[in-house]
Amino acid sequence: MKNKAFTLVELLAVITILALLALIALPAISKQMGNSKETLYNAQIKSIEESAKAWGADNLFKLPEDDTCITVTLGYLKDLGYIDSTVTNPKNNEEFSNTETFVNIKKEQNQYVYEVKTSGTKCELVDDDITN
Repeated sequence: MKNKAFTLVELLAVITILALLALIALPAISKQMGNSKETLYNAQIKSIEESAKAWGADNLFKLPEDDTCITVTLGYLKDLGYIDSTVTNPKNNEEFSNTETFVNIKKEQNQYVYEVKTSGTKCELVDDDITN
């Protein structure tokens, strides 16, 4: 009698091999996805920083003096059109908060330092009245 079907043992062997391959591949894929999200997150932060630098270039008179700092919120930069209105955090697929995401701008050794933060201490807020 000639059967053209697989035996149960052969099917179990194939399933076991596929399961082992999945166990080997899934951690590598997961790690790569995490690295991609981190790279995209850093790019988004850099984009926010660059928009704050563009704002600073257009508003030199509002930049801080030595040993002081100011804060520009993400919402303020969006309102003025310095950055796209939907800046998403790839780590949690949510938009960055307009008020909790901000850039502290300090003057140190005759250079301005731009530091993007998603929480923490804010300096003196720049006037949010965009008509000025």
